[in-house]
Amino acid sequence: MRPGLRPEPALSLAALRIVVAALVLVAPGFREGVQVAAQDPRRWVAPEGLGWFVSTVPINPKLAVLSQLVCAFAGFAAIAGVYTRPALGALTVSSFYLYSIAQLSGFVWHDAHLLWFSALLALSPCDDVLAVDARRPLLSEHARYAPALWAVRLLLGVIYFFPGYHKLATSGIKWAFGENLKYQLYWKWVEHGITPSFRWDQIPGLLTAGGLFVIAFELSFVGWVLWKKARPFLALAGIGFHLLSQFIFLIPFASLWLCYVALIDLRPVAQTLRRPCRRMALVAARFGWRQSADLDALEAKTSAKGFTAVAGFLLLAAAVQGFRGQMQSYPFPCYPTFQWIAPKLMPDLEIVAYDAHGNASLLVHARDARGYRTQRQWAELWSLAGATGSVNPSRLRAYYETLAAQQPPDTKRVVFYRTYFSVLPEDRGNPPLKRVRLWEI
Repeated sequence: MRPGLRPEPALSLAALRIVVAALVLVAPGFREGVQVAAQDPRRWVAPEGLGWFVSTVPINPKLAVLSQLVCAFAGFAAIAGVYTRPALGALTVSSFYLYSIAQLSGFVWHDAHLLWFSALLALSPCDDVLAVDARRPLLSEHARYAPALWAVRLLLGVIYFFPGYHKLATSGIKWAFGENLKYQLYWKWVEHGITPSFRWDQIPGLLTAGGLFVIAFELSFVGWVLWKKARPFLALAGIGFHLLSQFIFLIPFASLWLCYVALIDLRPVAQTLRRPCRRMALVAARFGWRQSADLDALEAKTSAKGFTAVAGFLLLAAAVQGFRGQMQSYPFPCYPTFQWIAPKLMPDLEIVAYDAHGNASLLVHARDARGYRTQRQWAELWSLAGATGSVNPSRLRAYYETLAAQQPPDTKRVVFYRTYFSVLPEDRGNPPLKRVRLWEI
């Protein structure tokens, strides 16, 4: 038993293994990595932390698909608990490759915690129960499960704390007052192309109360998570926080709050799992997957040697980037802060084709048949337009070449503009209020 660490339930760690492995396979990076790998490399922009990746690691669609297959196979093995820790190691490496490629379009997906947790689980006894490789009773409790659970809880605290810190450091308490949250709401409505019939912005005090709760929740999470009796209530508050964010602000974050299994002792509801777990144990014994005591002891010794270093590095890197507020970084970003007072004007990328007589044709781009534009597409266009970085003519040309078939046949020149339009619901569909010329082909 490690000094200072109280026994923790094996079931919580095993449940976290299943949740993380499943989430890795459904998170956007799993599918986006293959799509971005197939793009013209001129469209890529590497966030902080991935410059070395782009310059040294081969990136192509075939390798991306192969990594996707390895990731899927390893993920299902980790979920089932078959050769669990090697499977989690393969899952971490293959998903890092896929997820890193997905970040190159100008939009950082904030799913890096899944890589962190997968790496920690690969060095932990997360397969002691609820696995084909299970070798402990389902309701086991021991201090050997505590380091991984505590590392995950502290990482969750870091993820939440710094967005709250930057809100106050940048905008002060007025972040929750005035019209800020109303305009934050309007931005999301524009991004999703909707104006809800039920107007949350017209209920006096609702957004302000929500804003104060957000700041209090984010700043206090890391403190409450240290208190065992508070964790179930903290999990309920967090789930409520994220569900309301999804319902009102259209910001889903299930990949984070589903990891709250690390906060909860699941043993009171585990009785219903006893029978299937006994069956898995019988299967393990029949096929020889049950490990010997000597191998178990060797794995525990090996994992203990690397776990402290890996967990310490992850916590330090996450805290440093959180303090810096560096959201455009991977695999250690600060999670979205929404720290600035939202403006009334939103930027967009406008592409105009001109014929020999100067007649202009606006090219419609980055929208599906319904006119919908995804969050990744919005972020890529803001990046191309120079709203979140510098304007790169090579990226603009590569992006335009994907649209060349849409241009009028007599096009003589194409001009790129960064436009600004009002996010007010009553102004929806109005022409841009401001236009900045960026570049011309």
